[in-house]
Amino acid sequence: MKNKNPLYVVKGQNVQEAKNLLDLVVKKFNLEPVIEIVTNIMKLMLAQVTSYPMFVAVKNWLDQILTKIFGIVTTMRLTGA
Repeated sequence: MKNKNPLYVVKGQNVQEAKNLLDLVVKKFNLEPVIEIVTNIMKLMLAQVTSYPMFVAVKNWLDQILTKIFGIVTTMRLTGA
């Protein structure tokens, strides 16, 4: 089904359709490589979990990262950036 009101990202002469607002931000600021690196780091960290204490350490680390990301997103919404 084709989107009735699609979002577009324009980079020079290239025009890309964005699926949603998050996809628009990722494409606009060229965050694909950053997301891939963070995903690989998370996979590596999760692969190291062999015990409950290690699980708790990785979980706390992920919670800190997600808290910072949500804080940035909240700040962007409030400032309209």
